[in-house]
Amino acid sequence: MSQQAGVPEPDPEELLAAVERLLDETVDREESIYLEAEDLTVTVPIRFGDDSPRATWRFNGGVNVDIDGIRGPLREWIEIHEEASDR
Repeated sequence: MSQQAGVPEPDPEELLAAVERLLDETVDREESIYLEAEDLTVTVPIRFGDDSPRATWRFNGGVNVDIDGIRGPLREWIEIHEEASDR
C-alpha cells in the first residue's frame, strides 16, 4: 500500500510500538476515534498463514472506532503467530 504512494515502508518494530501505544491510550478512553480516508485500499488475510486468501477492504469516507477491552500483550500474540508461521 505505501509503496504505491511513493512512501517508504515503516519499520516493523516502530509500527508495532505505535500500535501498542494507540491501543493502550484508546482502551483508557471513553470516546471514539474518528478516522477519515480517501480511496484507501487494504488487503487483509482471511486466516493465519502466508498462503491465506486475502480480502480487499476499500475505504472512502469517515468511520468512528470504539475500542473496548483490557490491555494485553499485543507483541506476544504477534510473536506467537510468527513462530507458528515458521513451522
